[in-house]
Amino acid sequence: MTTMTAALAAAMKLACAIAAGTVLLASGARADWKAPWKDETRALVIDAYEFNPIDWEKMTGDDRIAGFINKASDGLPPDWRCGKLTGDDEKLCKNRWWKYEVTKELYMTRRAMAKMKGLLWGAYHLGRPGNPREQADHFIDFAEPGPDELIALDIEDNTSEWMSLADAEIFADQIKIRTGRYPVLYTNGSTAQFVSDHAETYPLLSRLPLWYARYRDDITGKFPTETWPSYALWQFSSMHNCNARSCPYRVPGAKTDIDVNVSPLTVAELREEWPFRELLPRRDVADPGALIASVSDEAKQAVAEVVEVAEAQAPAPAPTEPGASLVAAYGPTEGETPRIDPLELLTAAAHEKPAPATAEAAKVAALDARDPMATGTVRADDGASAAAKQATAAFHAIEPATFAESYAAALKGLALAATQVPLLTRGEAAAPAHPQRETSLGQRSRLSEILAAKGETLAGLQGPAAPADILSEARAAFSQSRGGRILRAGAPSRGTLTAELEAADARVSDAFAATR
Repeated sequence: MTTMTAALAAAMKLACAIAAGTVLLASGARADWKAPWKDETRALVIDAYEFNPIDWEKMTGDDRIAGFINKASDGLPPDWRCGKLTGDDEKLCKNRWWKYEVTKELYMTRRAMAKMKGLLWGAYHLGRPGNPREQADHFIDFAEPGPDELIALDIEDNTSEWMSLADAEIFADQIKIRTGRYPVLYTNGSTAQFVSDHAETYPLLSRLPLWYARYRDDITGKFPTETWPSYALWQFSSMHNCNARSCPYRVPGAKTDIDVNVSPLTVAELREEWPFRELLPRRDVADPGALIASVSDEAKQAVAEVVEVAEAQAPAPAPTEPGASLVAAYGPTEGETPRIDPLELLTAAAHEKPAPATAEAAKVAALDARDPMATGTVRADDGASAAAKQATAAFHAIEPATFAESYAAALKGLALAATQVPLLTRGEAAAPAHPQRETSLGQRSRLSEILAAKGETLAGLQGPAAPADILSEARAAFSQSRGGRILRAGAPSRGTLTAELEAADARVSDAFAATR
């Protein structure tokens, strides 16, 4: 009982520890999304436009305020050609220039003051309809940003009143051309979500650091984390939710209409990251190819083990011997009885490497096992099999020194087979496959006659191919159809050995012709 009680107590302690850890992790994960400005370790940044009054002494008394971002340019620059205008149009044109000059002077004064007070500095451009490259140039000429100053594009909303998202992409590209870096994107919650949902359409905007405007305490589940893992800044307080009675954060030395932003970083960390020069990494596209390519290491190891087992259990490939390529070209055999192939015997003799009968049988057996339905089978009675073995042995006893002797040796093997093997059948007796070539057993083949007539020429032959006149006569003699290369099991029989040998003559002739 004591042991059970101790075990139960230990289990309860473990459960409590796990629960406590889960709560801590959950609260930590929510800290960035739910009123992070209440965390006194988080840095704050103020942003203002020209009509916000600022008491710099009081404002910089708040140690959490680490930076100041000021409005710089607004849309396109004003038309400086006022001389051709008259009346109110001329006055309005001159007033715009006056406002422009005063705004820029105020901007420069505030920048000097902020830096003197030790604050980080930044500038933003208010995007309007109009040429985005001209607006980008106007912004750079106005703000004259230094390398340590944040630059931002303000897209208030995704409506026709403001710069379009397509133009914003061009604006950002022009900023890159002018400064060597991209701006930060300022926008509200709905526009940020739209960019995230259409990241393929806005590949640049969706990778800019996000300055997020959302005036609510909790943005859990509302921030587009599928595109931006976090915000660079979150504008949480402005004239929209701050008044004399209630305000998320009151800035000393400023009125309630001042904009306040919170960073997910401490003051020291924010100084390290400022001015957010880097683009975000490209978002992964969830396609089948990417999913297959991103399998875990465990899955890869499991596949490798299966492959190793399969390779270990696979039968060893049959050894390659002289003539194997020809056998493959004409198709493997099916049965267990080796086939006497005159063309293969001729090839082996020409290479002066006659293949032993045992090796030939092993090769044919290996091919048979690989594809037993590919070809027909030569089936002979016991007498025919014995005669075939005798003819093969007689052929292998010859050791030719020249190609002419090799050719003569092959013919001698064919003649020996013709005199000793009375009949070879393929399955059941049937009509000849090539009736036009059917001859009596004693008739000599046409190829033999041609070779006999050219015997003196063959006696001195040393090259790898037969003379051209022999080949031409042989091709003329056998210009008719060769028939199929493969006779399948059960196919009609040729009836006699002579027809079989004559077909081999045609194959030999065509094989030599191919070498020319």
